[in-house]
Amino acid sequence: MKNQKLFTTMAAFAVVVGLAGCVKERGNEPDTPIQIESSVIGEDDSDTQIQGESQMQTPIPENNEGSVEEQTDAKLEEELKNYRQEREDMIQEADGLVEGGSPDEDNYSFDMSGSFYTSRFDTREITEAYAAARIYVTEILGFMPSTKMVTYMCIDPRVLAIYDDEDKGVAAGYDSSNIFVCEYCNGDGVWQYLILVRDGKGSAWNVIHDGSSYKE
Repeated sequence: MKNQKLFTTMAAFAVVVGLAGCVKERGNEPDTPIQIESSVIGEDDSDTQIQGESQMQTPIPENNEGSVEEQTDAKLEEELKNYRQEREDMIQEADGLVEGGSPDEDNYSFDMSGSFYTSRFDTREITEAYAAARIYVTEILGFMPSTKMVTYMCIDPRVLAIYDDEDKGVAAGYDSSNIFVCEYCNGDGVWQYLILVRDGKGSAWNVIHDGSSYKE
Protein backbone atom coordinates (compact mmCIF):
# COMPACT_ATOMS: atom_id res chain seq x y z
CA MET A 1 0.00 0.00 0.00
CA LYS A 2 2.86 2.36 0.90
CA ASN A 3 4.56 1.56 -2.43
CA GLN A 4 1.32 2.37 -4.30
CA LYS A 5 1.09 5.83 -2.68
CA LEU A 6 4.74 6.51 -3.46
CA PHE A 7 4.17 5.56 -7.11
CA THR A 8 1.13 7.86 -7.35
CA THR A 9 3.05 10.81 -5.85
CA MET A 10 5.96 10.33 -8.22
CA ALA A 11 3.63 10.14 -11.22
CA ALA A 12 1.93 13.42 -10.24
CA PHE A 13 5.31 15.08 -9.79
CA ALA A 14 6.37 13.89 -13.25
CA VAL A 15 3.25 15.43 -14.84
CA VAL A 16 3.89 18.82 -13.16
CA VAL A 17 7.54 18.79 -14.24
CA GLY A 18 6.52 17.86 -17.78
CA LEU A 19 4.05 20.75 -18.02
CA ALA A 20 6.62 23.17 -16.65
CA GLY A 21 9.10 21.96 -19.25
CA CYS A 22 6.60 22.48 -22.03
CA VAL A 23 5.83 26.01 -20.89
CA LYS A 24 9.50 26.85 -20.57
CA GLU A 25 10.27 25.36 -23.98
CA ARG A 26 7.46 27.40 -25.59
CA GLY A 27 8.73 30.51 -23.85
CA ASN A 28 12.03 30.21 -25.72
CA GLU A 29 10.19 30.60 -29.02
CA PRO A 30 9.19 34.31 -29.31
CA ASP A 31 7.18 33.80 -32.52
CA THR A 32 5.10 30.99 -31.02
CA PRO A 33 2.06 32.13 -28.96
CA ILE A 34 1.51 30.44 -25.63
CA GLN A 35 -1.87 28.74 -25.57
CA ILE A 36 -2.24 29.19 -21.83
CA GLU A 37 -2.08 33.01 -22.13
CA SER A 38 -4.51 33.21 -25.05
CA SER A 39 -7.06 31.14 -23.20
CA VAL A 40 -7.60 33.86 -20.59
CA ILE A 41 -9.33 36.25 -23.07
CA GLY A 42 -13.05 36.24 -22.29
CA GLU A 43 -15.95 36.47 -24.71
CA ASP A 44 -16.75 40.04 -23.63
CA ASP A 45 -13.24 41.26 -24.49
CA SER A 46 -13.40 39.57 -27.90
CA ASP A 47 -16.71 41.30 -28.69
CA THR A 48 -15.29 44.66 -27.64
CA GLN A 49 -12.26 44.16 -29.87
CA ILE A 50 -14.45 43.20 -32.87
CA GLN A 51 -16.73 46.19 -32.33
CA GLY A 52 -13.73 48.51 -32.15
CA GLU A 53 -12.33 47.17 -35.42
CA SER A 54 -15.77 47.50 -37.04
CA GLN A 55 -16.06 51.14 -35.98
CA MET A 56 -12.60 51.89 -37.34
CA GLN A 57 -13.52 50.38 -40.69
CA THR A 58 -16.84 52.26 -40.99
CA PRO A 59 -16.43 54.96 -43.69
CA ILE A 60 -17.14 58.55 -42.62
CA PRO A 61 -20.04 60.05 -44.62
CA GLU A 62 -18.91 62.70 -47.08
CA ASN A 63 -20.34 66.20 -47.10
CA ASN A 64 -22.44 66.40 -50.27
CA GLU A 65 -23.48 70.02 -49.79
CA GLY A 66 -21.27 71.23 -52.63
CA SER A 67 -22.50 68.56 -55.04
CA VAL A 68 -26.14 69.33 -54.23
CA GLU A 69 -25.55 72.99 -54.98
CA GLU A 70 -23.86 72.10 -58.26
CA GLN A 71 -26.79 69.88 -59.22
CA THR A 72 -29.23 72.69 -58.42
CA ASP A 73 -27.30 75.18 -60.57
CA ALA A 74 -27.07 72.67 -63.40
CA LYS A 75 -30.84 72.12 -63.33
CA LEU A 76 -31.48 75.87 -63.33
CA GLU A 77 -29.10 76.44 -66.23
CA GLU A 78 -30.89 73.76 -68.23
CA GLU A 79 -34.28 75.35 -67.56
CA LEU A 80 -32.98 78.82 -68.45
CA LYS A 81 -31.63 77.42 -71.71
CA ASN A 82 -35.00 75.86 -72.59
CA TYR A 83 -36.91 79.01 -71.65
CA ARG A 84 -34.66 81.24 -73.76
CA GLN A 85 -34.98 78.95 -76.75
CA GLU A 86 -38.75 78.91 -76.45
CA ARG A 87 -38.76 82.68 -76.04
CA GLU A 88 -36.66 83.08 -79.18
CA ASP A 89 -38.98 80.82 -81.16
CA MET A 90 -41.92 83.06 -80.25
CA ILE A 91 -40.35 86.22 -81.72
CA GLN A 92 -41.95 87.43 -84.94
CA GLU A 93 -41.02 90.19 -87.37
CA ALA A 94 -43.68 92.16 -89.21
CA ASP A 95 -43.32 95.43 -91.13
CA GLY A 96 -39.88 96.00 -89.67
CA LEU A 97 -41.13 95.55 -86.12
CA VAL A 98 -40.00 92.78 -83.82
CA GLU A 99 -42.54 91.35 -81.42
CA GLY A 100 -42.01 88.65 -78.86
CA GLY A 101 -43.86 86.66 -76.28
CA SER A 102 -43.35 84.95 -72.97
CA PRO A 103 -43.31 81.16 -72.53
CA ASP A 104 -45.76 79.56 -70.11
CA GLU A 105 -44.25 79.93 -66.63
CA ASP A 106 -46.01 76.78 -65.42
CA ASN A 107 -43.59 74.75 -67.54
CA TYR A 108 -40.63 75.97 -65.47
CA SER A 109 -39.81 75.62 -61.80
CA PHE A 110 -37.61 78.67 -61.21
CA ASP A 111 -38.99 81.89 -59.74
CA MET A 112 -39.57 84.63 -62.32
CA SER A 113 -41.55 87.00 -60.13
CA GLY A 114 -38.66 89.49 -60.09
CA SER A 115 -38.85 89.87 -63.87
CA PHE A 116 -42.24 91.60 -63.83
CA TYR A 117 -40.90 95.04 -64.70
CA THR A 118 -44.37 96.48 -65.20
CA SER A 119 -44.88 96.35 -61.44
CA ARG A 120 -41.78 98.51 -60.96
CA PHE A 121 -41.67 100.77 -64.02
CA ASP A 122 -44.12 102.22 -66.51
CA THR A 123 -43.94 101.52 -70.24
CA ARG A 124 -41.86 104.60 -71.01
CA GLU A 125 -39.26 103.79 -68.34
CA ILE A 126 -38.92 100.24 -69.63
CA THR A 127 -38.58 101.40 -73.24
CA GLU A 128 -35.87 103.90 -72.32
CA ALA A 129 -33.98 101.29 -70.29
CA TYR A 130 -33.96 98.81 -73.18
CA ALA A 131 -32.88 101.56 -75.58
CA ALA A 132 -29.88 102.40 -73.37
CA ALA A 133 -28.98 98.71 -73.11
CA ARG A 134 -29.19 98.29 -76.90
CA ILE A 135 -26.89 101.25 -77.49
CA TYR A 136 -24.37 99.79 -75.04
CA VAL A 137 -24.31 96.38 -76.73
CA THR A 138 -24.29 97.53 -80.35
CA GLU A 139 -22.30 100.78 -80.19
CA ILE A 140 -20.05 100.58 -77.16
CA LEU A 141 -19.35 96.86 -77.38
CA GLY A 142 -19.70 96.92 -81.16
CA PHE A 143 -21.52 93.61 -81.01
CA MET A 144 -24.64 92.61 -82.90
CA PRO A 145 -26.20 89.46 -81.43
CA SER A 146 -27.21 86.69 -83.79
CA THR A 147 -30.61 86.53 -82.12
CA LYS A 148 -33.55 88.52 -83.48
CA MET A 149 -33.47 90.89 -80.53
CA VAL A 150 -30.48 92.53 -78.88
CA THR A 151 -31.49 92.57 -75.21
CA TYR A 152 -34.10 90.65 -73.30
CA MET A 153 -35.87 90.71 -70.00
CA CYS A 154 -33.66 89.09 -67.36
CA ILE A 155 -35.09 85.77 -66.16
CA ASP A 156 -32.26 84.45 -63.98
CA PRO A 157 -33.51 84.52 -60.34
CA ARG A 158 -29.93 84.71 -59.07
CA VAL A 159 -29.55 88.11 -60.76
CA LEU A 160 -33.10 89.34 -60.17
CA ALA A 161 -32.37 88.91 -56.47
CA ILE A 162 -30.74 92.36 -56.65
CA TYR A 163 -34.18 93.94 -56.19
CA ASP A 164 -34.76 92.34 -52.77
CA ASP A 165 -31.16 92.01 -51.64
CA GLU A 166 -29.90 94.65 -49.22
CA ASP A 167 -26.46 94.20 -50.76
CA LYS A 168 -26.90 95.68 -54.24
CA GLY A 169 -23.36 94.75 -55.22
CA VAL A 170 -22.20 96.84 -58.19
CA ALA A 171 -25.34 98.99 -57.81
CA ALA A 172 -24.65 99.86 -54.18
CA GLY A 173 -26.20 103.17 -53.23
CA TYR A 174 -29.13 102.85 -55.65
CA ASP A 175 -32.68 102.07 -54.68
CA SER A 176 -34.46 99.18 -56.41
CA SER A 177 -36.70 101.67 -58.22
CA ASN A 178 -33.60 103.04 -59.96
CA ILE A 179 -32.08 99.72 -61.01
CA PHE A 180 -32.87 97.92 -64.26
CA VAL A 181 -31.57 94.48 -65.25
CA CYS A 182 -31.64 92.85 -68.68
CA GLU A 183 -29.74 90.12 -70.50
CA TYR A 184 -28.12 89.45 -73.85
CA CYS A 185 -26.19 86.60 -75.47
CA ASN A 186 -22.58 87.46 -76.35
CA GLY A 187 -20.52 86.18 -79.27
CA ASP A 188 -19.44 83.09 -77.32
CA GLY A 189 -23.03 82.03 -76.71
CA VAL A 190 -22.84 83.01 -73.04
CA TRP A 191 -25.67 84.99 -71.50
CA GLN A 192 -24.54 88.19 -69.83
CA TYR A 193 -26.45 90.57 -67.58
CA LEU A 194 -26.49 94.35 -67.83
CA ILE A 195 -27.07 96.41 -64.70
CA LEU A 196 -28.46 99.88 -65.48
CA VAL A 197 -29.04 102.63 -62.94
CA ARG A 198 -30.44 106.16 -62.92
CA ASP A 199 -30.47 109.04 -60.47
CA GLY A 200 -34.26 109.05 -60.20
CA LYS A 201 -37.53 108.78 -62.10
CA GLY A 202 -37.23 110.68 -65.38
CA SER A 203 -33.41 110.52 -65.40
CA ALA A 204 -31.44 108.72 -68.11
CA TRP A 205 -30.47 105.07 -67.67
CA ASN A 206 -26.78 104.16 -67.78
CA VAL A 207 -25.10 100.75 -67.93
CA ILE A 208 -22.69 100.36 -65.02
CA HIS A 209 -22.01 96.63 -65.21
CA ASP A 210 -21.80 93.84 -67.76
CA GLY A 211 -21.24 90.35 -66.34
CA SER A 212 -22.66 87.14 -64.92
CA SER A 213 -23.58 88.47 -61.47
CA TYR A 214 -24.41 91.79 -59.84
CA LYS A 215 -21.92 91.06 -57.06
CA GLU A 216 -18.82 90.86 -59.22
